[in-house]
Amino acid sequence: MLLSLSGVEPRIWITLSEEETVKEGASIAVPLTRFSDESESFFDVAGNVGAIVPTDTAFSDLAPLVNKLAFVAIDFPSFGDGRGFSLAVRLRKDLGFKGEIRAIGHTIPDQAQYLLRSGFDSVDVTEERLAAFEKARY
Repeated sequence: MLLSLSGVEPRIWITLSEEETVKEGASIAVPLTRFSDESESFFDVAGNVGAIVPTDTAFSDLAPLVNKLAFVAIDFPSFGDGRGFSLAVRLRKDLGFKGEIRAIGHTIPDQAQYLLRSGFDSVDVTEERLAAFEKARY
């Protein structure tokens, strides 16, 4: 389930696997590794393009794409991995990214305020944790 942290309406997208091709006009999320080989084709065909990035991604790896991406989904492998917070801050402050930043993967309600302060707009949460996240974001 998607929860807005900042009031920005979370985008709905299709996550492309490594083998899938782009459907014309679709909002797609693509693993960052696919951009090096076929990045221009994504932007030529898709409606909105976003990148799924692991927390160990160097923010400079996103610099060539930052003005083209509609959103970035930072995938937390565990709730104790704080690198995703730093990545979001660097995207906003150093690269001036204006699109949606979403936390996906393992996050906990206690992190809601940190996510918001770091520049995240939304978080993908389980139904069981939705109420706790909604309470924690204020």
